[in-house]
Amino acid sequence: MQTRHLKTLVQIAHVGSFATAANQLNMTLSTLSMQMKTLEEELQVSIFDRSHRPPKLTPIGREIAEKAQLVLNAENALLESSHETQELAGNYRIGFVATASVRLLPLFLKNAKTKAPKANFDLETALSETLEERVLSGQLDAAILTASKQAETGLKYGVLREETLVYALPSNHSKLSIEETALELPFLQFNPSSGIGKVIANHVRKLTSKSKKQPIVLDSVEAIMECVNEGLGFTLLAEPDIKRYANETVSIAATSGKSLSRQLVLATADKEGGQDMAGNLAELFEE
Repeated sequence: MQTRHLKTLVQIAHVGSFATAANQLNMTLSTLSMQMKTLEEELQVSIFDRSHRPPKLTPIGREIAEKAQLVLNAENALLESSHETQELAGNYRIGFVATASVRLLPLFLKNAKTKAPKANFDLETALSETLEERVLSGQLDAAILTASKQAETGLKYGVLREETLVYALPSNHSKLSIEETALELPFLQFNPSSGIGKVIANHVRKLTSKSKKQPIVLDSVEAIMECVNEGLGFTLLAEPDIKRYANETVSIAATSGKSLSRQLVLATADKEGGQDMAGNLAELFEE
């Protein structure tokens, strides 16, 4: 029995779809299906009920997926303990909140080549809340996400970046106040279910409640900024994201009063030995 088959099973159990799991694991759907058929033959049980579309885990299949996760956790622990130094070695599952991955992921992979050559990383993206749940459940070793006001019980936060949130608006509205702009243009709200989306929604609640324009909710920073570029609305986002996508027709304005920011943190499970891993992972995000 090969552990990569168990890894595939665990991923299917998490996302509930063969196709999605294949995409996230960078394999073809036929390869993934073959792995699962091989695993069923080795265990001599039906892990999936294929009368459903997509196939669903059978009761014994769910039990096997849970035990497979324990096997993978044990494998990682064994790989870590087999090295005398505290360097990263073995397989690590790392999650990224989508709004940070575009900027931090290339730096992470570049540093990993030189600073952690003995480590392999499986990467995925999701909302901050989802990533926290997966770290707590042991499905991820760590995640880079937008910090909530207080870390979830069982998690540790290590701050990687603090990013100022600023308004982006069409330059022909730059002489207006944000309140006046809100009367003329809709507010482009990044997904309020996300970590940064909650921070933004809380800050602009009074502003949008007085506006006659209905806010437009989108889950893509790039799409929001393209709308601002075209003069179709205004937004509040992390300054690095605005500068990345804004063209020359966009003006930037600070929030009134105390500056607003979001913290990008490395979230790890609060357990013995986790501090060393978190410290080594944090080094991979250094400029």
